[in-house]
Amino acid sequence: MRHITDVHVHVWDLSRFSLPWLDDVPALKKSISEDDYMRDMGQGPGWRIEKAVYVEVDVAPEQREQEAEYIARVCRDQESAFEAAVISADLALPEAARRLGAYRDHPCIRGVRHVLHVDSSLKGACLDTTFVRNVRILGEQGMLFEGCLRTSELSDLVQLAKQCPDTSVVLDHMGNVDPVSIAAKNPPPGQATYADQWKRDIEALGALSNVSCKISGLNVFGDWSSETLAPALEHCFDVFGEDRIMFASNYPVCQLSLGARPWVEALLSITAARSESFQEKLFSGNAARIYQLQR
Repeated sequence: MRHITDVHVHVWDLSRFSLPWLDDVPALKKSISEDDYMRDMGQGPGWRIEKAVYVEVDVAPEQREQEAEYIARVCRDQESAFEAAVISADLALPEAARRLGAYRDHPCIRGVRHVLHVDSSLKGACLDTTFVRNVRILGEQGMLFEGCLRTSELSDLVQLAKQCPDTSVVLDHMGNVDPVSIAAKNPPPGQATYADQWKRDIEALGALSNVSCKISGLNVFGDWSSETLAPALEHCFDVFGEDRIMFASNYPVCQLSLGARPWVEALLSITAARSESFQEKLFSGNAARIYQLQR
């Protein structure tokens, strides 16, 4: 039995929180609970989800502290699969570091995500002086920073991670890469340029010892196979090595493309020939260390 820790799960209660972005994603505009998550991907042949990390859901800005307090209570529940959480903060604000100080040594809050891949986020936003200072302070407070960026802007995360060497930085979703472009045998010039740039940016991130990568976010629509996914995956495996990769589902967003269970089973199949050490670290061991899971 493969015991899995999922380091990227979203759930939300729309009677409690406002998620304005759901107006553009009608398929997800409903409350989604931990029970829904466990029903959709709790286990399959030879594998089972044992633990999970909650990642902020881009609530209305005035509800960020309420979201943090809510998920902290959930993580303390021994019956919940959630053992840690990454909360939301606007790291462009000078006072963000002061507010985040309240979570220093918190038993459940492990890090912060400031969403950078949305239209409202300008290119280079994470390189602003205030933003960089706040990310450095996260490291001083024992918290990590999660980077979710547009693929074309991954070089910004490279520069941020270099300027914050004492902060653990986690790349979400392999840089939101399009695996079809990476797997293409004879791509047209634009697709080839995209693939080459992504590979170079991933290599630059992998060269930084404070950066880890979530193996997730391979959104493929229509027909696909392991051969579609493998080239992007193998590049991340090779670049980050077995100690800085972590399985993630991106539930429920993954339900719009690959689907939760097919994603798990595809990744298990693609990595089946790898060593037991590699598989254990990918599916659970690295998550326990990087997110300091204690249960």
